Amino acid sequence: MQNLSSRKAVFSFLPIFLYTFFFIHIVKAETDSFESAKQFLHDGIRTYDTKQITKAKDIFVEQSDRNSADYVSAYYASLSYLALCDVKNFEMRKSLNKAAMKTRKEERVKLAEKGLTYADRSIEMKKDFSESHRVKGALLSNKISGMVSGMRNGKLAEQEITSALQIDNNNIMAQIENARMFINKPRLLGGNTEKGIEILNTIIKEFPELEKGYLNLGIFYYENGEDELAVKTFKKLLEINPDNPEAEYFVNRFKILE
Repeated sequence: MQNLSSRKAVFSFLPIFLYTFFFIHIVKAETDSFESAKQFLHDGIRTYDTKQITKAKDIFVEQSDRNSADYVSAYYASLSYLALCDVKNFEMRKSLNKAAMKTRKEERVKLAEKGLTYADRSIEMKKDFSESHRVKGALLSNKISGMVSGMRNGKLAEQEITSALQIDNNNIMAQIENARMFINKPRLLGGNTEKGIEILNTIIKEFPELEKGYLNLGIFYYENGEDELAVKTFKKLLEINPDNPEAEYFVNRFKILE
């Protein structure tokens, strides 16, 4: 009788054991996949490798869609879309063909729209997460394709960047987006190029290894015809990350023009 009772006890706990066993393995597999995706995204952003970024995006999107309460996966999905927008912006800067530039811009807008779905999802779940607001603001900026969309999305983007900085004034990436807005916005609408450059130079001074500071500053100098300062800035970026294709492109471009 005692043996029979022991067997019953074992069998009664078996389903619980199996469920726990498989649950632990599923969680571990998802965690490993998530960490791999973060590495894909990191490497893809550094080298503008769309295959790496897309691989990361697909993992984050799948995990976010599977768990609607996971604000972190939603945030990383939106960040992946933003990284793809950045690549499109680089392709636009390289393009000398207006038709190709228009196509890249349309592709960028579509990516931004998809990314906003996940940025909104992340914010809905955790409203006080500064980075989600920052990414949403940057994605809204990437939706701008002309004057009308600029007026609408520009204002919305500014609101999100303001929210990001109100939540965390030390969010460096939000500070960079804020600087970009000062630089890109018309002076009549509150633009202030000097203020934007001042912010970027302060960030570079405080965080000399942060690539985005040099990149945005270099692009500003290039677009404003300040070639010497642009080359100097892009060369500094290459010292930090020799694999940055945008800095390499502009340095080589200026060599050809010399």
